[in-house]
Amino acid sequence: MKALIAELVQKADLSEAQAEKAAQVIKGFVGSRLPEALRGPVESALSGERVDSAVDAAKNALGGFFK
Repeated sequence: MKALIAELVQKADLSEAQAEKAAQVIKGFVGSRLPEALRGPVESALSGERVDSAVDAAKNALGGFFK
């Protein structure tokens, strides 16, 4: 989330507090529209965990869809 917050501060000209609030709203918005199997990996990527491991988890959750 730190990277998203930094982008919001820089590109949207938001204060740090505004960017943090916006990031939480974005996370909730995206998470509420994803299937349960994808919600965890996407939230992990947003929170700053390794993106490749989040992608692998999403692929595993979707079975052979990406093969």
